[in-house]
Amino acid sequence: MKRQLLFLSVVMLAACGRTFEQRTSKYAEVGPVSDNRAAVLDINEGVGRWGYVDGAGRLAVECRYAGAGKFSDGLAAVQEIEGLWGYIDTAGRTVVAPQYTVAGEFDGGMAWVQAGGERWGRIDNTGKVVIPCLYTEIGEPDQRGWMRVRRDGKWGCLRETGEVAVPCAYDRIGEPNAYGLIPVTNEGKHGFLDSDGREALPCFFSYISEFKDGYARTNYGGSMALRDEPYGGQWGLIDTLGRETIPCRYYDLAAPGEGLAAFRLEQFGNYGYVDVKGNVAISPRFAVARPFSNGVAVVSYNNVNFGLVDRNGSEISSFRYKRIGKFNDGLAPFNTDLYGMNFQGMEPRCGYIDTEGREVLPAKWDDAAEFSEMRAAVMRFGIDSEDFYDARWGYIATNGQLVVPFKYHEAYPFSCGLARVFVKGLGYGYIDRKGEEVVPCKYQEAEDFHDFRARVKQYDRVLIIDDKGRIVNDEGA
Repeated sequence: MKRQLLFLSVVMLAACGRTFEQRTSKYAEVGPVSDNRAAVLDINEGVGRWGYVDGAGRLAVECRYAGAGKFSDGLAAVQEIEGLWGYIDTAGRTVVAPQYTVAGEFDGGMAWVQAGGERWGRIDNTGKVVIPCLYTEIGEPDQRGWMRVRRDGKWGCLRETGEVAVPCAYDRIGEPNAYGLIPVTNEGKHGFLDSDGREALPCFFSYISEFKDGYARTNYGGSMALRDEPYGGQWGLIDTLGRETIPCRYYDLAAPGEGLAAFRLEQFGNYGYVDVKGNVAISPRFAVARPFSNGVAVVSYNNVNFGLVDRNGSEISSFRYKRIGKFNDGLAPFNTDLYGMNFQGMEPRCGYIDTEGREVLPAKWDDAAEFSEMRAAVMRFGIDSEDFYDARWGYIATNGQLVVPFKYHEAYPFSCGLARVFVKGLGYGYIDRKGEEVVPCKYQEAEDFHDFRARVKQYDRVLIIDDKGRIVNDEGA
């Protein structure tokens, strides 16, 4: 009798000492352990059924399901033989009856489910429907907790609670802009929603531009075929609240500059200026009218000779210029002759004018760019004695002093304290405002700095460098 009891004790100890792997070795598949449960597949006479074992490998839920998901938040999705999915708890009790064609894992007490012809919804861990299965697409929550959803081909937005924030009535819903307005499109027309999802501007316009200085241009009736902006139609203006401050009534309307916008009533008419409320500030009389900057605007009566006018339309400069660039740092480059090949012996044609119409820096360069960070690139022919037409660029300060010699074949604006330059035979590099080469000219391609980073290319490899020339990222070939 004692020998028999000893034998039984040895057998029981051996059984208790079996590992999880040993206990589950008989199953065709074993899933990961979660909530002290692992899905297992048992194949009997060629028929596979899923169940669950506990963390020690002992059978906890009978193998009777056609499919079984991982436990999460104490629940697991299981598929009945008939094909529908529901949820059970760790004891195998049904918590959500089989009714879904797809059932996801629970996360934070919620799970995505699909039913009724590939339509998605969401339930909580009691089976309560939070979002009904009505949507063919549901996006991830954004910073506001809103999810873009699609129903019957139209887009809307839901809050994470399932509450409708925006009805599914739009062909497209964009991201909120800097002013909190949400761009929407319906049947080819554009409008805006406010931050609460209400229509701030109905979908009425053929086009709405990006906002600039608090205003966006609108167009009604124009054609967008093969164009970034519509051709034809009529133009107007809206503010950041979606209010139409200027109805669409102009053949052309530019973006406002310092509160005034150039307008044209007819296709071949002259330009004038209106304020952002649509009041005429300068009557139409210009062939060219550019945006106001620093209190002045560059205009032309004949599209050949250019000069400056103030906000009242009064001329404040000569109109002998063939070009006047943009004002930066209080100065704008001018050109006294048309662009074209320069010849030896010709007088330099480019200088700088201030906002009062004075030629502060007289014409003494063959080409001149706008100022940036108190520096401007200027060009001269004849620096190379062997090749008069080998143009060389340098940089001047706002007083006209040459601070970077004429040594570069290309020169670009300053950004983040550095300017991109190019030397034939060497490549692109970067100089600081004193003209010192912070990054040697060695790159085959290069871009200007943004946020103190620049993309360059060397030997077919694209690199990101910082403002010291150090490689911070290698994007490869």
